[in-house]
Amino acid sequence: MSIRTYIFALLTSLVLLIAVILSYQSARLFIGSFDIVIEDLMLQVGRAYPEPGRVSQSILEYHVTTDWNKVPKTVRDQFPEIPTETEQLHSKFVDWNYISPPKKIYSLLVLNRDGKQVFVSRFNEDIHQEMEDDHDDGFFIDPMVMIVLAGLSGIAIFIIVLLYIFKKVALPMESLQQWAKQLKLSELDKERPDFRFKELNGLATLIHDNLASVADSVEREQAFLSYASHELRTPIAIMRSNSALLEKVNPAPSEKERIIRDRMQRASLTMKSMTETLLWLSREGDADLVIDNVHLGDVIKNTQSEMAYLLAGKSVSVNVDVDDVEVHLAVTPAVIVINNLIRNAFQHTQQGTVKIKQRGAEVIIINVESEQNDVNNIHEELGFGLGMQLVEKLTSQFGWHYAITQDNQGYQVSISFS
Repeated sequence: MSIRTYIFALLTSLVLLIAVILSYQSARLFIGSFDIVIEDLMLQVGRAYPEPGRVSQSILEYHVTTDWNKVPKTVRDQFPEIPTETEQLHSKFVDWNYISPPKKIYSLLVLNRDGKQVFVSRFNEDIHQEMEDDHDDGFFIDPMVMIVLAGLSGIAIFIIVLLYIFKKVALPMESLQQWAKQLKLSELDKERPDFRFKELNGLATLIHDNLASVADSVEREQAFLSYASHELRTPIAIMRSNSALLEKVNPAPSEKERIIRDRMQRASLTMKSMTETLLWLSREGDADLVIDNVHLGDVIKNTQSEMAYLLAGKSVSVNVDVDDVEVHLAVTPAVIVINNLIRNAFQHTQQGTVKIKQRGAEVIIINVESEQNDVNNIHEELGFGLGMQLVEKLTSQFGWHYAITQDNQGYQVSISFS
């Protein structure tokens, strides 16, 4: 629920409640005032009439008598017994639903005068006809209906005014939302629009300043990565070139020297892979991306050969099954993904088999552990590290289908580059 909807519903409910309460109080006040006027008039009539020597008398549509039996029968039918409360109006309405006049009304008041009871009564059994006679145009609105209409009119006016205010306030807020959503780092130098209210302009300034700070950080990071790319790749390339040159100069070293050379070669490969991973994790966009036809089978074989040192000292066999189909894709990201998946499988398989199968654009890597404890270790370790983060980022960025499944013997990773 939006803030505007919430506030509108809250204020409308509050005003509706207030309107109902005030309308109810107005209705009670109207009825009470009407009763007070009638009661006061009947008291005045009862204190002055009937005149001395007369038992009953009719004055101003009121019947006054000192004999209960002289009270009109229609009134006595509504009040079978003499009311015990004196100088108090007693009324009965027939078919009254509060928003239209009753069909019939009966009123009775009892007071004591000179030691005698005086009964003042009045009744009307055809109020509707009387109103039609009083209003020749046939138009009449009951006061109770007027109270209801006044309450509804007040609610309607409030809602209209509230909607107008919300529109005036909400439009700048929506403009701020759209501006913030569409704001780009490359557009920070453009003039910020005016959002009419001081608070909204302050919020826009805060958003702009924070994004400008982020832009500065990104710019510094990109500059650092640009320098780091050369600073890291150059010594790594030198190490690998010298290792290859050393192999040509002395292809048959001693056993200890061979161990040292292999260690240097593995370290250079690890550094190369880590450097590419770090640079791609921080890379945004694919403007310079090379898309070409590539044999995934050759990529897998080369990667498997480069990563073979990770299986040194382990009882792990590798089964590679590939075809010679060319696939049109982004070459560098695909190579990095395959590199990290094979590295992950080799690193986390201690004893068992690693199966790599490639058909067209789909690659499946299965590592089967022969020991259950090793399977548990894979479960705890698989999917962590920069390499797997990069795999998830690249597959999501290029829309490649990537899935990991587990069974009792190990894990299966499948990826489709289509």
